[in-house]
Amino acid sequence: MKLIVVSTFLIFSLSGNGISVCLANPPASKTIHHSEKINNLPNSIAKAIKKSGIPSPSVSISIDKISYKNQPGKLFSTVNLVDWQENSPMNPASTIKLLTSLAAMEVLGPQYQWKTDLLTNGKIQNGLLKGDLLIRGSGDPKLIPEEINKMLLNLQGLGVKKIDGQLILDRSAYESSVKETSFSDNDPTRAYNVAPDALLFAFNSFSFQFFPNNQNDLVVIKQSPRMANFKIDNNLKVIEGACTDWKKDITMSLTNSKNGSWTAVFDGKYPSGCQNATWNVIASDSDSFFTQSFIAAWEDIGGTWVKKPTLKNYDPKAEFKPIVTHFGIPLYESVKDINKLSNNVMARQVMLTMALEKIGKPSNTNNSTKVIKDWLQSHQLNMTELVIENGSGLSRIERISSKNLNQVLLLGLNSSSKDFFLESLPVAGFDGTMKHRLLDKFRKYIPNKKEIAALKINTVDFPSGLKKYGAYIKTGSLVDVRSISGYVVSRTGNVYAVTSFINDPNARNGGVIHDTILSWLLDDGPNSSNH
Repeated sequence: MKLIVVSTFLIFSLSGNGISVCLANPPASKTIHHSEKINNLPNSIAKAIKKSGIPSPSVSISIDKISYKNQPGKLFSTVNLVDWQENSPMNPASTIKLLTSLAAMEVLGPQYQWKTDLLTNGKIQNGLLKGDLLIRGSGDPKLIPEEINKMLLNLQGLGVKKIDGQLILDRSAYESSVKETSFSDNDPTRAYNVAPDALLFAFNSFSFQFFPNNQNDLVVIKQSPRMANFKIDNNLKVIEGACTDWKKDITMSLTNSKNGSWTAVFDGKYPSGCQNATWNVIASDSDSFFTQSFIAAWEDIGGTWVKKPTLKNYDPKAEFKPIVTHFGIPLYESVKDINKLSNNVMARQVMLTMALEKIGKPSNTNNSTKVIKDWLQSHQLNMTELVIENGSGLSRIERISSKNLNQVLLLGLNSSSKDFFLESLPVAGFDGTMKHRLLDKFRKYIPNKKEIAALKINTVDFPSGLKKYGAYIKTGSLVDVRSISGYVVSRTGNVYAVTSFINDPNARNGGVIHDTILSWLLDDGPNSSNH
């Protein structure tokens, strides 16, 4: 029996915080005799593929055993154990974030911090800043309200109590082209579709939190970040019901006027079973979103305005002098969010920062890709199949082989940033995108004394992040893609690098394949007699 997998199919992105749809072109698959070739795989994995109904040509698996060698510049090496189409270029979905985040820590350093500058064309005298205030961004992926608050407190520290001037936003660190993407699902309000922005504030998204008041059948709605000139028109009623698909009976509209004011209108019914829920929505006007948030933040710390400011156009030729430089959280903290929570826009910002620092502004995706490929070449890795569109996995065209993503995992262990890299990975059954995976397996496993002793001996030379039994795995999910990549520490302390991609219209059924692979490794399957 011959199985042939062909061309174009739909992808829904679950990377980040939502679902999107687009056309994708998966790598061409060879005609493979399924029943014959699949026998090269371990029995449990072969059975899982057959049970899933996914043709084996749609699956790529690479598994390597990692050993400590203590060679100069290379403490760890690998031996390949399972090779199933490991050289095939595949859509990796969000697992490509492993490459983006590791390259960034290697190129920039894990302690790298983004700068956001306040500048003025005026002067400070007797508590008054007389002049315009320019805010210049450098792509900080986590410029959230708390960070703006710190920056404005520093401004107050200079003696400023009142501002008499307008606001100007400088986003020139990025080319305008970075906001363009081939990935579109015609729903620009969904939070996972946030575009990169050199002055990205609060992910350019409103966050609405819902709390039912069952006593009067009303719903309390809170919103962040706090903004000046913002109004919520709340017409929601609480009804009896479970917290499943809770948005289906709610309509929401979000509008802003020319004067900068915003109104959010909610109508419909809210199920009582949802004790709290969150709805994130992209702001359609990022300038107004930032400006009104900045005005509110200044007032929240006791600052005042001679007159409420408006937004002026940025003139690169105008002369401004810096008065406050705010340093954001270090890169390694952002990498945690990128990998554990699969944050798309943060991955894109991090990728663009590499080009900004190494090539100069304005940063663009092509230069960022060059920086990553040059870094790979410096480690003698020429990944001819590698295609990077934005570094987040929210892409039709991104490609890498499972073999080469395993090579990235090996680089991670030999990196000076290895502890930060390992700390960023979701832990199966514990946190991130792996929080609910393999729970039954971990609940049932009770190690015996022999296994405890072996685990301690076998992991003695490994970093602290790989001294405990478990699966440390980055996931990826598009409607026609399921992917995993990371490390597994078996019950006896053997450490494995594993990457597996499924590119198929029935990829949603592939969870059983990946859970089987991880279970097989956790049980030290490679050391069993049926391997």
